[in-house]
Amino acid sequence: MRNLAASITIMALFAAGPAFAWGEAGHEVVGVIAYDRLTPGAKARVDARLASDPDPLTAPDFASRTVWADKYRTTHNETYAWHFADIEIATGDLSAACFGFPPLKPGQLASQGPAQDCVVNKIEEFAKELKDPATPHAEQLLALKFLLHFVADLHQPLHSSDHEDKGGNCVNLEPPRPYPWNNLHSYWDTEVVAQLGDSPVDIAIRLERDITPANAAAWARGGPRDWAMDTFAVAKTDVYKLTSRPTCGEHGSVALSQAYQAQARQDAVIQLEKAGVRLAYVLNHALGS
Repeated sequence: MRNLAASITIMALFAAGPAFAWGEAGHEVVGVIAYDRLTPGAKARVDARLASDPDPLTAPDFASRTVWADKYRTTHNETYAWHFADIEIATGDLSAACFGFPPLKPGQLASQGPAQDCVVNKIEEFAKELKDPATPHAEQLLALKFLLHFVADLHQPLHSSDHEDKGGNCVNLEPPRPYPWNNLHSYWDTEVVAQLGDSPVDIAIRLERDITPANAAAWARGGPRDWAMDTFAVAKTDVYKLTSRPTCGEHGSVALSQAYQAQARQDAVIQLEKAGVRLAYVLNHALGS
């Protein structure tokens, strides 16, 4: 088990805020796990880049920047689709969900890419930019901040799937919850993480202890496209195992059984662990040498 003191100190800088994908708590959990798994070289380079960033949207530390992309999205709607890949349950077609993986134009920066793109393609593009020393400094900062968020987004099952219901946003829950926590998507964003514990730091420490070297090595294999399909499988097998199937053309609702919620907690634990391991892998590969 690694020493998490530095990660815990960083996490203390988080302030309460609105919930987004995985909720801020989920991103915090992923951030703690990932930061603890950075190599010394990667950690030093990440810290140096973030410390040089004057962007006031969040605090400049690693943990605070894990939610930067959601805050940035509120004024840059062209990045909205970059947070997910709506892989249809019926087809499992990743390419369709990613608009055919549109390539960047010659000389075009990833941060200026088309609005019709997906989280998988953006992770690949930003990781390539972060690794390339020729990437302009300002773009390196954007690439890093997007990666801190997008790798976690990829592992929220309803950010890597769709069942004609806008990733669960059209599936209301019984008993009713207050808006915006009243649908299946928000359940997986926030409620299931809240069921894991009161403190994101405590959750992360507990999850970190359970990650075996064999699991970490296995989870680091492949790349974003493999990871997206891995997450899609969770959605197909467990997330959409519902008593009914409302779509956006209907106004139905579902009740989540105790068995469903128990399975959801198990899935959330594994997905958060995988996201932490894989975020560290992406950053170590780009900045570790």
